[in-house]
Formats: sequence, C-alpha cells, structure tokens
Amino acid sequence: MRSLQDGEEIGGTGPYPSPVGLVAERSGLAAGFAATSLRWKPPVDRGEVRSFLAYLRACLRREAVHAHVVRAEHLGSDTCACLPAGPELLFSGARDTLPLHPETARVLRLAGRRGQALRYGYPLVVLGEGEDRVALPLLTVDVRVVDDPGASAEAAGGDGRPGGGTPLVRAAGRADVNTALLARLGITDPEDLFELRTRLRTGAPDTVHRPAAIADLAAKVRTLLTRLEIERVDDIAPLGTRGQPHLVTAGAYNTAVLFRAGPGGPGESGGSGSTGGAEDPDPGSTEGILADLDPTGRDGLDPDAIPGTALESLLGNAAHRAAPGGADAGPAEPQTGRGIMRRSARAQRRAAPAPAPDPNPAPVPVSTTALSQAQYEVLYAAMREQLTVVATPPGSGIHDLVDALIRTAVASGQRVLVCGRTEADLDAVLARADIAPGHPVVRAGGPGQRAAEVRLLTRLLAQPGGTQAAGSSSPSGEGGACHRTELIAAWSRVRQVWSAMDTMASGGHVLAHLAEERSRSIARGWAPDSLFTPEQGGPEYWLHRAERAAAGGLGGFQHRAAIRRELGVATDPEGLRQLCSVARLESDWREGVDRRTRCAPLNELTTELADALAAHRRASAACLTAVTEPRLWRGRTAIENRVETLNWHQGGGWPGLAGLLDTLPVWACRTDQARALPPQAGLYDLVVVVGAEQTRVSELLPVLYRAGRAVVAGDPAHPGPGTVLEPEEERRALATAGLAAGQLDTRALRHGSGSALRAAQAAAPPMLWLDEHDGAPENLAETASRHCYGGRLGVLTRPEPTDPPAFEWRDVGGECEAAPGSSYINRDEAYRVAVVVGELDQELPEGHDLAVIAPMQPQVALLRRLLRQRHLRRRVRIGGPEVLGSDTDAADVTVLSAMLAAGAPAIAERRVRRMSHLWSAILTRTRGRLVVVGDRAHWSGGDDPLGDLLAARTRAGTDPASVALAEALREAGTNVDAGRRINGWTADLVVSYGARRVVLLLDREPDGPALRRLLTRGDALNQATEDLVVVVPAWRCLADPKSLVEEILAAC
Repeated sequence: MRSLQDGEEIGGTGPYPSPVGLVAERSGLAAGFAATSLRWKPPVDRGEVRSFLAYLRACLRREAVHAHVVRAEHLGSDTCACLPAGPELLFSGARDTLPLHPETARVLRLAGRRGQALRYGYPLVVLGEGEDRVALPLLTVDVRVVDDPGASAEAAGGDGRPGGGTPLVRAAGRADVNTALLARLGITDPEDLFELRTRLRTGAPDTVHRPAAIADLAAKVRTLLTRLEIERVDDIAPLGTRGQPHLVTAGAYNTAVLFRAGPGGPGESGGSGSTGGAEDPDPGSTEGILADLDPTGRDGLDPDAIPGTALESLLGNAAHRAAPGGADAGPAEPQTGRGIMRRSARAQRRAAPAPAPDPNPAPVPVSTTALSQAQYEVLYAAMREQLTVVATPPGSGIHDLVDALIRTAVASGQRVLVCGRTEADLDAVLARADIAPGHPVVRAGGPGQRAAEVRLLTRLLAQPGGTQAAGSSSPSGEGGACHRTELIAAWSRVRQVWSAMDTMASGGHVLAHLAEERSRSIARGWAPDSLFTPEQGGPEYWLHRAERAAAGGLGGFQHRAAIRRELGVATDPEGLRQLCSVARLESDWREGVDRRTRCAPLNELTTELADALAAHRRASAACLTAVTEPRLWRGRTAIENRVETLNWHQGGGWPGLAGLLDTLPVWACRTDQARALPPQAGLYDLVVVVGAEQTRVSELLPVLYRAGRAVVAGDPAHPGPGTVLEPEEERRALATAGLAAGQLDTRALRHGSGSALRAAQAAAPPMLWLDEHDGAPENLAETASRHCYGGRLGVLTRPEPTDPPAFEWRDVGGECEAAPGSSYINRDEAYRVAVVVGELDQELPEGHDLAVIAPMQPQVALLRRLLRQRHLRRRVRIGGPEVLGSDTDAADVTVLSAMLAAGAPAIAERRVRRMSHLWSAILTRTRGRLVVVGDRAHWSGGDDPLGDLLAARTRAGTDPASVALAEALREAGTNVDAGRRINGWTADLVVSYGARRVVLLLDREPDGPALRRLLTRGDALNQATEDLVVVVPAWRCLADPKSLVEEILAAC
C-alpha cells in the first residue's frame, strides 16, 4: 500500500512536532510518580456520611429479605416451617391474625434472636433439581407478633385451634409476589415486577385491617402460576391447605409456610452469608457488605479516615469539582449547601486557593501490548487523579488496559487491587498477568480462594531463589535506572509520532472543510487564485485593506479605490464583507497547506511508530523484571509466614497479610468480596473496578475506601442493577436516615436508581472513553456505535474472507400479544425461531457457538420450551441480553427474536426499541453473524438499529470528497465503483482503467487514532488483493481533483 501524501507536492520530511509535556528522562522509578490531582477536597461531614451509610444498610437489609432463597433441604426446619392443614387465613382475608404452632414458633424465636424478618407465604413452589433445588412461596408478606390478648382469645375460640398462650402474628404490609422466585425464573425487569404487584393488589377488600388480603385469591394464584409456567402438584384451594409435602418434587403445592429472611441466617440464602452468625462474615455475602458499611463496627468503614482515599471524591460536595468547560476552566467557586461531605463554615468563608503547578511529569506506561492513545489517556489520569471514570463499551480492550495499569503501578512500587463484577473479568486479568514477563496476582475472596492462594505462594517458594543481582536491590539501582531510561526514551518516541500523526490528520480534516467552503466561494464567482496573486498581493494584504476600506474616512476612500482598480471588486458594504470573508478563508487555507508541507511522510511515520512501540515493549519487559524479581527475592520470608499462617489458621480475619502486600502488591477479587481484604483506608495505591455498570454503590464504597486512587470502568449503555424494593420502602429508609431524595439523586447515589459507574461519573472529571472496538463485524459494530455510543467507536475487527454476510433477516409476521405483567409474547415468531435454530445447528461448523436472544421473559420461556423439544448437536444459550453479558460470553452466531410486529402495543414498542443494553450486547458481542427473525416490514425504515441495518446505510461514495473524485475519474474515462467489499473489507472507491484496477481509501479522518485505523484497513486490503491500494487525502479531492486523477492513473 502507498499513500499519495508521500508523493504530493506538499510532501516534506520535517521533524516531528514535539508533544506537550514530554516525559523527562529520570533515574529511578519516578519519585512522586503517582501523586493525585491537586483539586481541593472538602473536610468530611462525619454525621452525613454516617446517615448515608445507615441508609444504604437499611436498603441492603430490606432487599436481602425480598431476595431470600430457602433451599429445599431446609423445608420443615427452624428456617422454614410448613403450617398445618387448614384454611389459609391472611391472603384470603378470613382473619387478620395467624396463630403459630410449635414448629412455626421456633422459626419466630430464631428470627428474633438473629434480627431477621419473619415472612409468611402461600402457595409453596419447588424449583430446580439436586443441590440447586429451592422451596419458595409464590406470595409473601412480612408478619409481626401481636400482643393483643383479645385477638388471642378470638383466635382460640373461633377456629378450634390452640389459643391460650399461642403467639399470633399479623400481616405487616401488603401481599407481594416473591421476587426471589421471579429472579429464579428470569423475571427481573422493574416494569414487569411493578405490573405483577399492581395486578395482585387490585381490588383488595380491606387494606387497613387486613392489608395482606387478596381479592379472588385462588384465581389470581392460578393465573400467576400459568404465567410463570409452574405446574401445580396440588389444586390451589385456599380454604383447605395441606401440611408439609412428604415427597418434594418440582411444582406448586397448596401449602402455607412461615420462614425467616434476610441477613443473619444460615447459608440457604443466595444473598446472605453462610456464617450462621459467625463473627467474621463471608466475603461476597450481604453480611460482609453490611459489616464494611458499619462505621460502629470493629472493622467497618471509618468516616474519619475517608480524606485521602478515592472515596473522598465520590462523597465530596459537587461544588468542589472541576468547573464546566473542562480541566482548564479552573477551580470551582465554593458553594454552600448540603452534601454527603461538605465544607465547614470556616472553609466556606474563604476562597479556594489556586492549584499549584503540577510537579509530576507525564506517566510512562509499562505494557506488553501496544497501547492506544485512548488507553494512554486513561492510564495518564489513573496515575494522577484520585478518581477516574472510563466508558468501556464491549470489545474496547478494558482487560488489556487493566494489565497495563497493573504493570505500570507495580514498576513504580505501588500496590494494586483489581475488582471485577464477574469471575470472567478476574480470569481475564489473571490470564494477562501470565504473559511474559509475568507478575503474580493473588486472588482473594471466599474460603475457596485461600486454598488457591496457598498454591500460588507454594509455587513462588518453589521457584529458584538464588542471590540478588548487584545493582538490582532496588528500583533505583543501576540496572533499574538503565531500563527506566530506555523506557522513557521509547515512550517519548511513541508520543512524538502520535503528535505528528495527530497534526497530519487534524490538519487534513480542517483542509477538507476549508476546501468545501473554497469550492462554494468559487461557485459564487470569488476565485481566490485569481484575486490573490503574487503580483497583486496575498489574502492577508487585501484583508487588511478591505477592513480599512470598510472603516470609512479619507483612508477608507483610498483603500476602496485600490480594491476597485486592482481587484475589480465592488466596494459597497456587501462587496467588502464578502471580500473579507474570502480573504480570511484563503489565508486559513494557505496556512493549512503550509503546515501540511512540514509533516513527515505518512509511511515514514507508520514505520517509526511500529519501531517505537516495539522498543517500548522491550523496555517495559526489562523494567518490570528488574522490579519484580528482587522484590520476590527479598520477600520470601513474608511468603513463608503467610503460608504457615494460612495452614494453621482456620477462622476469618486477615492473618499474616500485612507483611505480604509489599512482596506481592497485586491482588484481585470480586467487587462484592472486598471484605476478604483488611478494611484499612488507602490500603492500595490504585484500585481498578471493572464492570461498574452492574455494580451497586453500596458495593463500590468499601472498595474506594481501600484505595488511594481508583479507576471505575463500565459500559454506559447498561441501565444498571435494578432493585426489588418497593418505592415506599426506599423512601422510608431515606426518612429514617434523615436524607433528602434530591440530595442523592443529583449525585446518582440513590439505591436502585443507578450504578457505581453513574455515581462515579457524577463525582469525577469528564468520563474518558475507550473508543476502539474489536470483535464484532464492522457493520454491526458501527450500528452499535451510532445508536448506543454516540458514534464514538472506531472498528478494528478484521473480517475473514470466507465469512458469510454478518446480517440476515428471516421474515415472519405474527402478533405481539400481552402476557401477565408488563411483558409480551409473539408465538408465531417463536415457532419460526425454533426452526431457524435447527437449520443453523445443522449448517454451522463444529465448535461454533449459538445464542438465542429475546427482549422479554415470556418469549424467552416459550423459546426454551420449544428448543428443549429439538435434538440439537450443540448447546444453545437462550435468554435476554444477559446471555451476552460480557466479552467472554460473545457468540459466533446470534439469533434475535425481534418480537414487535404490525399492531404491537405502544408500550411494547417503547420498551423494546429503548433497550440500549439489548442492542449493545447483540451488536457488539456477535462475532460472526446476526440472524433476526421478525416482521421485516414493521422494522424497515425505523430510526433504530434494525432499521439501520435493513437500510444498509453506508457513507461510501456519498460524501463530497468521494463524489468530486469519482466525477473527475469518470471524466478521465475510468469506471468507478463506490463502497465495494473486498474479502470483507470496504474500499471507498475501486477504479478500473483498462485491465488495471486501483483501490482508493479516502483520508477524511479527524485525528491520529482514526488515521491509524484507516492505515490498518489499507494494509489489510493490500494483503487481500493484488490491486494497488492508495490512500488519498480528502482535501485534495475537493481542492484539485484533476491533478489528483493524473497522479492516480500514473501510479497504476
């Protein structure tokens, strides 16, 4: 491949522009390397921090009650007791109290002892098989003990059951659908939950005296069971419930139960810990998070220690953040008012001091991969700012960036903690840590992770120790200093080439816009080349004279006469205005062309960048090795002590951990398992949180508390984790804590209304973006970029020549019918999906992964039932967008049941079309082919991703530069084809001239990264075809297309 920029008249070989703030060469490992930003931080209002923590703890406790899961083996125990046979009393409204018998009274006593909620449920539903079997009532309500003797006497004489001394319980709220059961069935959409609750409570007979009573209980229970596709083992008869089932099989039983729920119980709860009241709760359990958020606890978060940690930025008053307009806008003016952490009255009376000049040079990364400019911007901020927020769309290389952050921090002698939302995120980090030169990462978490830690430490001790090499005793030794110098020099070269390519790309982009304006000016009769000649004077000369002429006076009269005489331009106000405009335009044009002449040739820059990145990777490896090997050698005693402690210590806590962190500075855990690490403020210099879009604020706080600096990364297209709390429950927690809703809404700190990513975005400087996607086919990824990410993503995916088209449509009509709840179903479409999946299963090669996605749960349930009836050769994943929830879950082929059809309800249209996380997942995590089954006519022409794909919208051949060049080429007698795909790659223009062909790529890119992506496409096309591939500047297509055509034809 070649570029006509190399052979242009304006080509030059001038030196590369030196980027601003180049890293100065230093010996040692950068003293002050990671000093955080000097943005002023407010003092801590400890009272408000404690109120906020109390609010979060209340919400977490209540949500754990709703999400409580009872395992089937605990049925009939002091965890969950079945009521004796008889009429159902609370939900039917037969009575307002329920007498407890000895079996249920034991549940009551233990719930009170452990601080758990007491709940009543009917009917009992058993789900799952084997160890995964659970027993959950369909309907639930909180109950509390009644201390009214009259009520006890009435119960004793009214139904013949034991009365004297028998405890009674009464419903403490309205009946609810068991959200833990719904979650097991995949129903997690807040709109579905709201609709189910509304339908259940409609027509309640007496909401004051019998709040749990449900109108037409039997009919509503049967309808719900049918909607949830739960088979009935017993007939649903509230007037005659049965006792505990003898043989527990899957299905619904006509049984009422009393159970305890919430933190503090045994390990039957999926959200609760398995400590059974132990002193140290398990990491990852609700109890563990509650213990971390308890400022009164022995090992809880201490508000006095927040200043200096990353948590300070999250909870700081918004008035003390960067002012609008960017980092250069200066410090924000002090503001009064309430905040989670606010300034003292004395501090509010004095103005914030101006920030001192930053004494730290730019960070130098240590990486095994070639960092992009966007990744370096994140790394730059991460090593300097207290809190950095990063948008990481799928396939944007977040795990490569995390590895670079780890290596850079470790090479600087810092401690690092990586927190991932899922195990897949942590596995990706551990895999990259093994790339040579590897560095050990300790996996923390539950009890199982301690065994893995022992194996890792034993393996490190088994490695040959030897003696420490001279000069490598410290990072600042001769060996380390030499490698550091090489690293700095290599990275300086990289940044210089980046700056040169940025200058070239931005200059060409500006010239293209100027060329368009210049063409329009010529069309209006203002020809700059005729007006501004060497003999008559340049545009600056005539701009000065035109401005003086417009000013009037005797001097103005002389300038107007000269303009009429020498240029032949009318000197009325409109003529002078247009002359000024043309002169300014021509001045900018000639200045831009002159700047372009001083740029180095593009091919030379590309070669220099490749050499600089290779040198940087070599220096990174040497620098990291010079740091890690001596550190492990010095810390063998700490490793031995930790192994011995873990082998002998059987309880909780953090024995022998303090001495190990300096030897093994990199640790990893799930975000909700931060309790596995000591709750010490600023324990780690840098904490990286991955998957923050699905992380709650309550899980983020303990992590940021342990961080001096933090990077919070997530996908902005995801709506965030929902909540099963009812609105009045959350408002009650707010009122109890003494907080106002607006106080938290503006900070995105309210429970259930956002995510850790949104909260960090509201607190930190402007969000940075990883804007290069690799994984999905180009047309799918570009569609996701337009509709989900504001057009920010550039696509790096390399297509395979043998790949079939990335987008297919299988047309089927059908009807989008309402299902109970706020969901919908399209049965005809589901049957067609089953047929399509069977066909794909037969034609796809062995090893190709297949996923089936539907936007709503009833459609997912129907698809599962239909596909279970088919004998498929491969495992097919079926579900909602969560099936493609991470980059490791990407599918080779995705089948989408679009659901919407002609006549679909407006609410269904709104819900499906606005599911940004659905479109983001299927468009960016489909590696090969997207097959859509749906009503093609209904989706065609819409302003949505599927309408975009159906229209096959492309910019090839439609922009002014392409049109101008194509017309000039056709006038020269050539055949021109726009937007042709060659072995999966798209060419802007393909020119046929006799027996010869030339493939043209137009350089219209606005910056260096986009220009490098264009060159990557050119290199791929050069390998895919024997034809000549040429990169053509878009501005030359507009400024002088005839000369450009001559050069193109001469290059053939």
